[in-house]
Amino acid sequence: MRWLAACVLGSLALACAEPPPPHGGVDAGFDAGRDGSLDDAGLDGAIASDASPADAGTDAGADAGPTSGCACPALPTDCDAPAAGAPAFTPDALDAAGQLFSVVACAEEMLQIAIYQARWDCIERALSSALARRPSLRVELVVDDRECPPDSCDAELLRPSERVTIRRDARTALMHHKFAIADRSLLWVGSANFTARSFCTDVNDALAIDDPVIVDRYAAVFDRMFVEARFGPVAPEGPTRSDPYTVYFGPESPVNAPPAWLIAMVAAIEAATRSIEVMVFSWTRTELSDALVAAAARGVAVRALVAPLTAREAPPQALLAAGLDVRTANVHSKVLVVDGATVVTGSANWSASAWTNNESSLWIADAAIAAAYVARFEAAFAGAAAAERVP
Repeated sequence: MRWLAACVLGSLALACAEPPPPHGGVDAGFDAGRDGSLDDAGLDGAIASDASPADAGTDAGADAGPTSGCACPALPTDCDAPAAGAPAFTPDALDAAGQLFSVVACAEEMLQIAIYQARWDCIERALSSALARRPSLRVELVVDDRECPPDSCDAELLRPSERVTIRRDARTALMHHKFAIADRSLLWVGSANFTARSFCTDVNDALAIDDPVIVDRYAAVFDRMFVEARFGPVAPEGPTRSDPYTVYFGPESPVNAPPAWLIAMVAAIEAATRSIEVMVFSWTRTELSDALVAAAARGVAVRALVAPLTAREAPPQALLAAGLDVRTANVHSKVLVVDGATVVTGSANWSASAWTNNESSLWIADAAIAAAYVARFEAAFAGAAAAERVP
């Protein structure tokens, strides 16, 4: 049974909260993209190599993807918390989904999920199993209204419940997060949507975190969306740090200015001395490509893995023009690895749309974790096709 985009969790009983009021004037013109190029609004999940901007469509329905050959991981029967700080990757669903399901199974009182796309029957089974095992468990979900339209929450299949509640982002911009928190103490976060494509086909990454400072920060952002119904830009708050993690959240005001995470990424690239690996889905911001080309000119080894459609955008094309090795694969991660020591990941694509979306940018300053990301990059890069210059 598929977890339907119309606020229906199959056999789960859900109650949809009333949508928050729109934030007027915040995201006018979002769908067109500020830089006039293909961006998050029409890309997330549309990774087929022969896709065109016209084919990409909207996000709704784009990431459903194939399900054959991708079995659901065994559902945990009790809490066996995944190793904190150990990254998991897709398309090995037994790896990344198993990590997520372990976090779900550890929730005894409260499971809070902020997710952009969610329609994979394996996810539904995991949530159903958790609710059945834990009579006291409550589930709170924050979703984007493109995946849960306001006029669909009175669908015939919907069975209201005291235990499961949904809050929708009714803005034009996207609620683009991908994280889950068990009992305000264990966090799962990464680049994967809750779809078969994310776990079975695309290159994605995830991490379990039990650092109280970082978990509390994600929980506070969740509360801002779920409890306060505030999705729009906030005054710049600065990053939250707790070694080895640093996390930035958006959107920040003003949305027409580079967000703090992008400014920090440019600075990290400018400070690189040895190597930079890129795995990114949507990439339209030339600030980053300019910095990468400059880094390569001073001797830094720069390599990039991008989605086939993204390879036609100006930033990857600039890298190709500079003679750098750019390859294409079904990549949905948003990863930068600098000098084999620092990883940048999270939900934010390298795009103007990410400036207005609800996003997180998670930084990890840990050589062992960075090594795992580099190993995943090498494996994907070795089997990827060379990107081509666009005339």
